[in-house]
Amino acid sequence: MHPFAVALGGAVGTLLRLLLTLGNGGTEWDLRISVINVVGAFLLGVLVRLPVRPWLRSMLASGGLGSLTSFSALSIASVDGTPGYAVALGLVTSIVFGVAAAALGMWLGGLLRAGERETA
Repeated sequence: MHPFAVALGGAVGTLLRLLLTLGNGGTEWDLRISVINVVGAFLLGVLVRLPVRPWLRSMLASGGLGSLTSFSALSIASVDGTPGYAVALGLVTSIVFGVAAAALGMWLGGLLRAGERETA
């Protein structure tokens, strides 16, 4: 793990998350959080299959995607008075679709890596 790379990636991921979710102050689940979580899971799936330098993997995976996606928002929504159906929607979209997106990303990353080996 490369702490400074994680910190740099975390700063970028946090800022991106903030910009993507500006304006949500209601008590309903913000679907943008689920979309960010699913897209982040997909990108992480791709990344883990690609041959990337360790410092870059730390920056992109642990730092950038770790701070972009959010289990904490999902956790808070389950106890802060967010209606039950909205919490369920957040759980299903973030976890079920997130796992599917990660698997799809890993599949695509594997294809990209195999194509890279064929052209080398």
